[in-house]
Amino acid sequence: MIGSYEVVDFEGTPVGVVRFKERMDVLSSAVLNGGLSTASAYFIMQVPKNYMTDDPRSDAERVRVGLGLPEDTVGMMTAAEVDYVFNVKVGVHDGLEVEAIATAGLSNHIVAGEELEDWEGRFRISQGRAARMMAGTINIAIVSPIPLSVAGMVNLMIPLVEAKSAAMSDRGFRETGTSSDSMAVFSPIGEGRADYAGTASSVGIAGARAVRAAVGHALATRFEHPVPEDANRVMDRLGLRSILVDEHGEERTGEMLSEDSTRMAVDIMYHLSRRTDSLIGDGNECVAGMTRDIIRSVTDGEPGMGSGTMEMLTLAISDIMRRKNVD
Repeated sequence: MIGSYEVVDFEGTPVGVVRFKERMDVLSSAVLNGGLSTASAYFIMQVPKNYMTDDPRSDAERVRVGLGLPEDTVGMMTAAEVDYVFNVKVGVHDGLEVEAIATAGLSNHIVAGEELEDWEGRFRISQGRAARMMAGTINIAIVSPIPLSVAGMVNLMIPLVEAKSAAMSDRGFRETGTSSDSMAVFSPIGEGRADYAGTASSVGIAGARAVRAAVGHALATRFEHPVPEDANRVMDRLGLRSILVDEHGEERTGEMLSEDSTRMAVDIMYHLSRRTDSLIGDGNECVAGMTRDIIRSVTDGEPGMGSGTMEMLTLAISDIMRRKNVD
């Protein structure tokens, strides 16, 4: 359904532009012509990393007019480097091909339902890792080859968003997206519109594969990798920080948990604990045995294998790192 796609220059700023072979139905959260509408073209424009305005739609409209795109064009914005991350991938299932267009960049990444914390710290780490490639948003458009009803387009949003989070998980992120993601679903205008396009449908499976590949490509291009979580918050989440505070006091505990090596150890063990506890709870004897051996070697104790087993190991590892730092 895509006629052409390219990155063009507008007043020194790159813009990824997609033109469709025919006018399409679209459901989107785009800043320009968002909501439920029809569209002949789509673009993602790059904005400065410190971009702030009360009227982003006007800026997007100026780009549309400057590039000579149709009035019904859907437009999104990103601070990620469009020259590098704008890409189109194709997913296939049961002979059905679905296209996905994406840009992606992180710094304001977050787990849905949690508050964005330590943005400045993430920003500094990202800047130190690749000073030129920094701030971000994840923008995704999925192009169905079959007509979809409004319900079908809403339905296709589900594998789109889940595939985006899967692409982040592939690179080790716990976060599910950024605080400024924007999504769009395009489908042909026609009869026989499908109402179901979820994760078990051919269009949903093919679309999810395309999105996962496109977002993954953008993240890999920007060398995006997780930033270790704050160890104080992780230990609070596990209910273990109070144990350290009681033993060492608030100031000393904060000092210990701020050490890079401790922070890294606690972050890794926390994520292992969630996965391992779940597998143990499912009766996976292989995981249970392996975990029991690790805890014995670290704590010289005989662990119970109920819920929270790995929390015990997390505390043990953090204590080892504490003693290492003290020594």
